[in-house]
Amino acid sequence: MSQGIGQNELQEKTQQLLQGPLKHVRAAALAAALLPLASVVATPATAQSNDCASGGCGVVSGVVWNDTNDNGIQETGEPGIEGVKVFTSYDVTTYVETDAAGHYVLYLPDDTYTIYSEIPKGTEPSPTDATVDTDDSDGVLDSEFSVAKDVIVAGSAITDFGFFTSEVRQPGTGTPGYWKNHPEAWTVLKITVGGIEYTQAQAISWLGKVGKNKLTTMFSSLVPAMLNVKIGNQDSCVSETIAEANVWMATYGPLGVNTVLASSSAWAVGEPMHMLMDAYNNGLLCAKHRN
Repeated sequence: MSQGIGQNELQEKTQQLLQGPLKHVRAAALAAALLPLASVVATPATAQSNDCASGGCGVVSGVVWNDTNDNGIQETGEPGIEGVKVFTSYDVTTYVETDAAGHYVLYLPDDTYTIYSEIPKGTEPSPTDATVDTDDSDGVLDSEFSVAKDVIVAGSAITDFGFFTSEVRQPGTGTPGYWKNHPEAWTVLKITVGGIEYTQAQAISWLGKVGKNKLTTMFSSLVPAMLNVKIGNQDSCVSETIAEANVWMATYGPLGVNTVLASSSAWAVGEPMHMLMDAYNNGLLCAKHRN
């Protein structure tokens, strides 16, 4: 498109949109999809081809949205994603960015192209072609270039890209019994508890000595919680408690020397920490239990 596009041509292209590729676009998206036409008059994007100056250009438009339920269909309440770069094989060095509603518009000479959308950080492309074209995601993953892509024909193309937030895959938490019986799963050979360093063998031995001394009870929940975090599980619900429990062990320990009874004031402070870490180790809080 030439930079000197006038108001009459703008109106003509708007009508072309209404009668052509945007004819079946959902009403809620239509007004927003046309907004970039006005911005082209003031600030032409470099991706708008100079080859369009003599006419014969088509419109490529669509929306990039947050597919919160990962079903490949844009549904009520699923917002557009702003600032996503969209470009085509016509000229891969230039691009347009989606607006606040996730919409983009490109003008290209009538031909067949591949259209690309960058993948927003922390997301993955949604399932493709889940339903009718006006509602679903069209982009497929191009892992070589880390983009989503679709083949389009300028002049009749509406291409939408849905992306969903990638779930952080966690290995899952293990109980004291798991860590006691699976030394091969440990990612460390030594662990420091309450300021005292234990070898893996020593720690496993103490895990098997839980009794009336509540120092061993705290140790049995604290060590597994620390190991569950070390292997990559979410710790937002337990990190502060782990730190507090280590201070508690340093205050009332060490193991094998001191004793804390269930009726003591020390255990009145310590027991809530133990119970929270035990729940975490059993997959009841911010990380799931291992399969």
